[in-house]
Amino acid sequence: MLLAIDIGNTNTVLGIYKDDGLILSRRLVSSHSKTVDEYWVTVKLLCEDAGLDPRDLKATIIGSVVPILTRNFAGMARKYLDLDPLIVSHKLDLGLKLEVSKPETLGADRICNIVAARQKHDPPLVVVDFGTATTFEVLNESGNYIGGSISPGLEAGLDELIKKAAQLHTVDMQFPERIIGDTTKEQMQSGIFGGHVYMVKGMLGQIAKELGKKSVTTIVTGGLSQEFANIIDVIPEENLTLQGLKILYTRNR
Repeated sequence: MLLAIDIGNTNTVLGIYKDDGLILSRRLVSSHSKTVDEYWVTVKLLCEDAGLDPRDLKATIIGSVVPILTRNFAGMARKYLDLDPLIVSHKLDLGLKLEVSKPETLGADRICNIVAARQKHDPPLVVVDFGTATTFEVLNESGNYIGGSISPGLEAGLDELIKKAAQLHTVDMQFPERIIGDTTKEQMQSGIFGGHVYMVKGMLGQIAKELGKKSVTTIVTGGLSQEFANIIDVIPEENLTLQGLKILYTRNR
């Protein structure tokens, strides 16, 4: 079994693959205060809760954008599983080229997303990940990565608005029936969620234009991907980053 660890700024996702199938996926808060030992307890409890024996874990791969957590999870794997984890970077065999000037700055999660999307869909492609940031990744007709875009994430924008506006409170993340909202709640949903939807649509339109296309196949992943797929013409892919981790491990083991 393979333990795949996707470490983000806000959440960490643990996935366990048996052969080619994902048999366990759990989302945790990315905590800087937990020790190597505490992360082992977490992994052990998750395995036991799913009826798995952690001693059956024979390999691990880590994709991380938080260096201190990379060290902690790698230390956990070495100390308790006697495994030397594969760490995702631009230097691995990705199955595609990174045609950008500084490939070393591309985050591990973004690498995993484009690798998984490229294996599952024909290029050209755009991958949109709704996380702490909303990221756009672009693959050209040859299936190579040519760049992308990063914008503040939907929830990050809401949190910042609430923090700086005393009379505004949190609202459910859902698309309103009308853009012209009646209540403050509806107006916030319109401005935040609706605004994000139209930002994404506008970005996709401009990306297609720059690629010389009328439209480009778009894969979406992350917390609100299904909600966006209900509104705009995109393909939701659950656990895309974990899929990329599995593919990278298979290619590089």
